[in-house]
Amino acid sequence: MNSVFDFALLSINRFGWKNLSIAFIFALLVWLLSSVIFITNSLKYTLQSVAEQTSQILINKQIGGKSYPIDKQDIEPLWDMAGVSYVKGRVWGQHYLEFKKTYISLMGVSSFEEHYNDKITKIAEILPQMDDISYMYISKNMKDLLKIYTSSENIVSFEKLGGGHERVKIAGIFKDGSELFSNDVVLMNEESVRKILGVDENKFTDIIIKVENPNEVDFIAAKLTYKYPHFKLTTKSEILKDYELLFQYKSGWFLLIFIISFITFAIILYDKSSGLRSEEKKEIGILKALGWEINHIIYYKMLESLILCMGAFLLGLSLAIFFVYFLQAPALKYVFTGYSELKQDFDLPFVFNLKEFFLLFFSTVPLYMAVCIIPSWKTATRDVGDIIR
Repeated sequence: MNSVFDFALLSINRFGWKNLSIAFIFALLVWLLSSVIFITNSLKYTLQSVAEQTSQILINKQIGGKSYPIDKQDIEPLWDMAGVSYVKGRVWGQHYLEFKKTYISLMGVSSFEEHYNDKITKIAEILPQMDDISYMYISKNMKDLLKIYTSSENIVSFEKLGGGHERVKIAGIFKDGSELFSNDVVLMNEESVRKILGVDENKFTDIIIKVENPNEVDFIAAKLTYKYPHFKLTTKSEILKDYELLFQYKSGWFLLIFIISFITFAIILYDKSSGLRSEEKKEIGILKALGWEINHIIYYKMLESLILCMGAFLLGLSLAIFFVYFLQAPALKYVFTGYSELKQDFDLPFVFNLKEFFLLFFSTVPLYMAVCIIPSWKTATRDVGDIIR
């Protein structure tokens, strides 16, 4: 058995350039397909994480297609709606950094503590205790972005909408597991957000509503729409549907990549299955003349193809993991999420789906081995004289 394995290695080395080119193309296809799968799984995981934190009903005030702040007095009557268990006005908005030419999201942390996650709740509990100066928590990417705005005391001066500046000190870094949506977020006291964005004390950016019975969300949303025609209501299911539509639209590009990759792979398989080269046929004939049985030749060819395709597969998979999760898939991930200089970069969370790994493995490696073994088997069953001639 060892001698057959050694001979397979020698055969791979003997046809070095040919085998190297095939292995390179195979590894490139596996890298591309694996990268697409990893990016897709990471984005799906991020969307699912956000879905768990999304409010059941979101209310914005729109008149003539333009959004306006919501008066505090509009919130109280919502508590009287049957089936409503929680109502909260939120203060948040986009702040433009002139020097960086980008937007960041400022969020009043108390507006999000009840429905977002435990980390936000803890931050909301800590911030009010720091009343000597305004404090904020930022994401990892925001720390790098705000570096040029940060003084030696870790204080950032935000330009207020009405003029002047609001000095806010960085209290720490937060990470909630969905960096696609939190990478540009700054969490600070609601009072500081109001000063920077120019939101009056008795107004809110939007309203979130929780419903006791999840099955009644659409019904209550319809009642609210009828009662408050100037409110624009968005339910959790509608938000998720929009995400899914965006995901499906962008996945068309990935489908195109898949099709191109498999067509290329099919061409390689066709070239291998069309027959052996004269040198390979002559080699099989000599082996038969030396006393090798057909099963020995098949075993040798199986080892040869297995070493080649497994090496290329593992190389392509390793490069894909490095490319997506260490280099963060430069350029390729923006095919899915879109690119804009106004948006902050984000990190893809590591997600490894065994089912899709095995699907990719069994749709490439066994097929390649089969088209390598079958022509060799056909040649090995012929007479030695016919093969050598």
